Amino acid sequence: MKRKLNLCKVTGFLLLGLLCFFSQIATAHEASNRKAKKTQTKTFSQNVAAAPGKMLRIDGPQADLTITAWDRHEIVIEGKVEVGNSDENFLKDFLSDTDISIESSDDGYRIRLDSPLYEESRGSRSGRFKKVREILRSGRMSFSFTATLNIHVPAEQSLEVDNSFGDVTVNGVRGRLEIRNESGQVKITGCGGNLLLNNSFASVTVEDFNGPVEISNESGSVTLKNIGGASIVHSSFEEVNFMNIDGPLTIQSESSKIVGSDVEGECRITSSFQLIDVRSVRGGLEVRGESSEIKAEDIKKDVFIESSFEPVTVKNVGGSLKVVSESALITAEAIKGDADIRSSFQGITVSAVEGKVKIDGESSNVTVRDIEGNAAINSSFGDVTASDVRGFLEIKSESARIKVMDIKKYADIISSFNAIEVQRVNGDVAVKGESSSVLVEDAGGNVTIDNSFNYVILKKTQGSITIRGESSSVDISQIKRLPPGSKIDVKTTFNPIQLSLPQDADVTISAFTEFGNVRSDYPIYIQQTEERRIASSPQQKGTVVRLETSGDITIKKGSLN
Repeated sequence: MKRKLNLCKVTGFLLLGLLCFFSQIATAHEASNRKAKKTQTKTFSQNVAAAPGKMLRIDGPQADLTITAWDRHEIVIEGKVEVGNSDENFLKDFLSDTDISIESSDDGYRIRLDSPLYEESRGSRSGRFKKVREILRSGRMSFSFTATLNIHVPAEQSLEVDNSFGDVTVNGVRGRLEIRNESGQVKITGCGGNLLLNNSFASVTVEDFNGPVEISNESGSVTLKNIGGASIVHSSFEEVNFMNIDGPLTIQSESSKIVGSDVEGECRITSSFQLIDVRSVRGGLEVRGESSEIKAEDIKKDVFIESSFEPVTVKNVGGSLKVVSESALITAEAIKGDADIRSSFQGITVSAVEGKVKIDGESSNVTVRDIEGNAAINSSFGDVTASDVRGFLEIKSESARIKVMDIKKYADIISSFNAIEVQRVNGDVAVKGESSSVLVEDAGGNVTIDNSFNYVILKKTQGSITIRGESSSVDISQIKRLPPGSKIDVKTTFNPIQLSLPQDADVTISAFTEFGNVRSDYPIYIQQTEERRIASSPQQKGTVVRLETSGDITIKKGSLN
């Protein structure tokens, strides 16, 4: 037993010793590598007389570029390259074959940063720098390379830049600018002319540019500020910001947050899954945002929005508004033209519209108020509230609670299985409410009601009354006036009818009931047949009143109006 224990101890000590030994070797090796790695630098300068109207091409240097305009007719390049590796002789040879070259052509100049690194990336088969190829292919980090170029050009110079893995900055150049970059930040400030810019995986900023710009930036943010021409942006996944665009703006993006203001011309934006917030557009606005929250405010002309699932808020539109959405909360306010809204399953609120309003809201709560023109609402299952409509109002709904107030012209309402309340309509009122209670108060025109299985209450009417109810009780009171030629025609079943007429009303009454009684403050004759009881007034003048039900009928004289 003791031998076994001793053997286990010895084995354990050996393993521990080996682990410590290899750990020390690895640490020493790592320290040796860090200590052994060296860096070397090379600086250079080139200049050439500039030719007006010529192009300057900067060919793929994989460097940080700064291009600055000045008032000389001269192109000056100052550069610095820094390389690092453990082999100092290799670095020396590498830098000896690294230099700036300026090549002339019929249309301008080409700047190249020549080095063994670029020869490898350009597919050179030279065996001189085999080690570079091995390093690049293996992915080892023992070799480092950085390059910086500062280039001064005349202010009117045109540029064509092809770069990657470095930042590009251009200041004050006002020629035709074509910039292609990859995996580096690009910043253009105080320039003009015409800009075509392609970048990826890093930010793009363009400020104070006098002319049109077109930018493509995959997986990189874009910022535009003070642009004096038409602007086009293609981007994805990162934020786009804009401010003060003196021309039309088009943004086509994917999964990008877009925020901006002050566009002089038309504005068209496409994105998805992120906020789109646009303000102060002097032209029209078109936004397509799948699953995007959308905000639009202070738009001079027409607005069109197509969206889904996220809220849409629109305020202060100088033209018409059209929203086509799905399952989105919609809020629209202060629209000079017409408003046409379609959504579902979320609330729709529209207010302060100077034109007409059309709303299609499946399973949506709908609220409209302060509408100068006509309002037409199609909905289901959600509450509908309409107030202060200076035109006519039409509501077609299903299983919706309806509340209507202050309508200048007529109101035509269809719903079911929920309460319908109408107040203060200057014109006619027509209601069809299957299994709906109906309240109409203060109607200036004729009132027509068709409902079932719930009550009907009318107050303060001023025109003819026609009611067709099934198993509905009816209560009519506080009639303001009965104009010449008007009528009151009420027919229901199994429930009572109560009618209160003005004291000074001239009426001709006919009342029919199957199982109930007829009570009247007006003189009537009552006749009993096998099928029903019939009551009629002796006079035949004034407003014709006809009442029919299976229940009781009560006719009263109200107060003087």
